Amino acid sequence: MRRPMLMACLLFLLAVRLVLLFTGPPKEEYSPGTAVVIGTVEKKELKGDQQVFCLKDAGVAGSGQQVIKMNSGLICVTESDPPPIGARVTVRGDIWLYPDATNPGEFDMRNYYLCLGYGGRLKVYDWEYASAGFSGWKEGLWKLRCFLGSIYDKLLPEEDSAVMKAMVLGDKGDLSAEIKDLYRAAGISHILAISGLHISILGMGLYKLLRRSGIPVLPAAAAAVFVMVNYAILTGAGTSTLRAVAMFALMAIADVERRSYDLPTALGLSAATTVMTNPYLLLTSAFWLSYSAVTGVAVFGPALWGELRADDKRLRKILQALGASLSVSIFTLPLILSFYYEFPVYSVLLNLIVVPLMSVLMVSGLIMLILGVLWLPAGVVVGLPCHMILKLYNVLCEGVSRLPGNICIAGAPALWKLIIVYVIFFVLIFADKRRIKKYLRLVKDPDEHLMCIVKLLVSAAAVVLLLVRIRPAFKLTMLDVGQGDGFCIETPGIVCMIDGGSTSKDKLYQYQISPFLKYEGISRVDLWFVTHPDTDHISALMDMLSDPDCHIKIEAIVLPDAQGAGEDFYEMICLARDKNVDVFYNNAGKRLELDGLDILCLHPAKGYSCEDVNEYSQILEIVSKTGFSGIFTGDATTESEAAFMQSDVKDLMLHPDGGYDFLKLGHHGSHTSSSDEFLELIAPKAVLISCGADNPYGHPHKEVMERVGAMGCAVYRTDHAGCITIISDGKSIKVTEFCK
Repeated sequence: MRRPMLMACLLFLLAVRLVLLFTGPPKEEYSPGTAVVIGTVEKKELKGDQQVFCLKDAGVAGSGQQVIKMNSGLICVTESDPPPIGARVTVRGDIWLYPDATNPGEFDMRNYYLCLGYGGRLKVYDWEYASAGFSGWKEGLWKLRCFLGSIYDKLLPEEDSAVMKAMVLGDKGDLSAEIKDLYRAAGISHILAISGLHISILGMGLYKLLRRSGIPVLPAAAAAVFVMVNYAILTGAGTSTLRAVAMFALMAIADVERRSYDLPTALGLSAATTVMTNPYLLLTSAFWLSYSAVTGVAVFGPALWGELRADDKRLRKILQALGASLSVSIFTLPLILSFYYEFPVYSVLLNLIVVPLMSVLMVSGLIMLILGVLWLPAGVVVGLPCHMILKLYNVLCEGVSRLPGNICIAGAPALWKLIIVYVIFFVLIFADKRRIKKYLRLVKDPDEHLMCIVKLLVSAAAVVLLLVRIRPAFKLTMLDVGQGDGFCIETPGIVCMIDGGSTSKDKLYQYQISPFLKYEGISRVDLWFVTHPDTDHISALMDMLSDPDCHIKIEAIVLPDAQGAGEDFYEMICLARDKNVDVFYNNAGKRLELDGLDILCLHPAKGYSCEDVNEYSQILEIVSKTGFSGIFTGDATTESEAAFMQSDVKDLMLHPDGGYDFLKLGHHGSHTSSSDEFLELIAPKAVLISCGADNPYGHPHKEVMERVGAMGCAVYRTDHAGCITIISDGKSIKVTEFCK
């Protein structure tokens, strides 16, 4: 068997992943509230004006002298000086638990931090030593990191300093959200991570320098590995850093033992070693993206382009650079779509410029640090290339962001697609020329160029499989937006949203609505119905219209045609016009016959006058071509319901036998809506309630739930089950509760 060690590592990783598939992430142990916690300071970070230190081996002080041992630690936030690394301390403060995801596509902060070994966040009131002593070496590395960071602050502009501290020291505390978003959208955010390039420049540079100085191979290798291990500690020991240091150590060991260095085996050993320290890293995106990127450039790339040759030296280098960039992009694409649901289209070409300049940037940044420590003016001179390269990066990223189609929103691929695509990739890796010739029998003697073309076409077919998305005949999603409303309706030909706002969740557009739409592969919303102008129904839409970097196109917004609505929606209308979004008004009796959908407005009548904006909420009848039917009510009141029932528009309704499939209860289940007469007319089989957990209004109200219960309706609530998804194919209806 070739590479038995690699195969053993892969089997080990597979076994661990299968175990985690059934056990999931570690369980939450902490309870929110004021507590006294005893633990050991593992590491520290600077986050703007706040300082963060991480506790491990933690326990919560109970009654008397009892300490309840916890399996996970805490991330502690303080505005005063934190304790030294390695110190055993007693901390008093408020514990806050990280929220879990309640919508598709939403980042699961709770599981993420549990996988890293932290069960919550603690706002520190005060702390004291629980025992004497701390790690002088690790605390010294921390102070060195802070000192070196201050050198960058003195030598470079604020924005450049923040980027260089992230790239060289692993300190991302001062990175602005704008720079993070700019680099991420352009596909170059990888330059902010401590990775193989840093270790190659520092570790190999030091090792070669020691060897050329006449130092024997064993002491030189030991010294270089020692420095790199401490560099990993200094920079925070991220997943990519641990991988790079482990692979460097294996390369040094191979040199000492006079053995050949096999990169795939080193990659497998590094992954297995990392997982041994924390098996739950297999559940994080950082682990998979780090190892897949190296596999793409060092294993998949040579398999894809290894047969390609060029006589011209310059052309050969260009082809090698393009091949490496394209190989990484192709091999990591399934994972990128799984975690982020979109990818930057032009990143392959942009990285042809960015990556080669990274070496220059790193070397200049290191020299600048050394000279800055000795004499600041000398460091300023060397800092000029850093500033120019970073300025070029910004210009390139901003230029790419203006290109058409720079972001492709493809959605999260199904698991079966991921399996098929990676099976194809690994077949291409392990298939040599003779096997391809034997099984494909393309020509009698396929040349190198033809083999490359065949492999590239197969890879392209795999990518197409990832990007193709077939939508269900009808899909309704009631998003968990907390105290508010947000609905999405999908058919194969059209996407509609109804409301999108919350008063209990900040940045709803950024953290819930946008991730959901991207997860679903939605890059265009054809119609966005807004029932009325209350914040809990429009906050996310307003943020979306205000975002200059939003890559989701809204074709038209549909507003209620009530008296005064133009003034109430004035700000939204202005934002929509700035974004070239059409604005239409809807009134009772208007019917929209769309692709797979029939939408009838039941309320308000044209020019409807009222004092309460809730009263003119749009009431919509939605009927899909699959026969699925329902009523959306916004925050319509009993007065709205009465006005609708007294009008002739009710004669235009479908009135399906046995009642409508669902009713979205008005005003989050408030007693001001859902009268007995209205419920009898609709006769819903199920009711949907969008409300926040433990909301201060007591929604849904008891009397409404009693009325609904008397009708025998199924009840689906976002405060109990998170996001609710209903899929209808004309034969059956499938309801999925996200948190159950």
